[in-house]
Amino acid sequence: MRHLVPLALCILVLPAWADLYKWTDEGGSVHYSDQPPPPTVKKSEALRVGKLTPPSDKTKSAAPPKSLADQEMEFRKRRLEAAEASAKSEKEAQAEEEKKRNCQRAMGQVTAMQNGGRITRYGPNGEQVFLTDEEIAKGVVEAKKAAESWCH
Repeated sequence: MRHLVPLALCILVLPAWADLYKWTDEGGSVHYSDQPPPPTVKKSEALRVGKLTPPSDKTKSAAPPKSLADQEMEFRKRRLEAAEASAKSEKEAQAEEEKKRNCQRAMGQVTAMQNGGRITRYGPNGEQVFLTDEEIAKGVVEAKKAAESWCH
């Protein structure tokens, strides 16, 4: 018995998909029917057509709706592109930050070389060796070149 109720409901729903016509006869009476009006009727219209109508020109030119798989693929592609753009901008920011640090170091080295005083470096045996005036002048030129390369 329980299986008959859904079957009965399905049978009752079937007429809802049928065509519905409205027409006015010669006497002025309005009629509604699921059958087409007689040919003698002057004015008639189809209220609901259950059959599929061919698509209009506007519908033909429009792109068909995308499936869920296509939408998901496009979403993942956009998310991947955003992640790549974010990683690229982060890498550029880190490179810019390192460039600033190297510029500061180079400028500090130029300042230290130009201020004079005794400058030392470690020799081949690990002992401290004082730089001569010529070595300091050469070091200032090299430090300025390094500063120009990092700061500009």
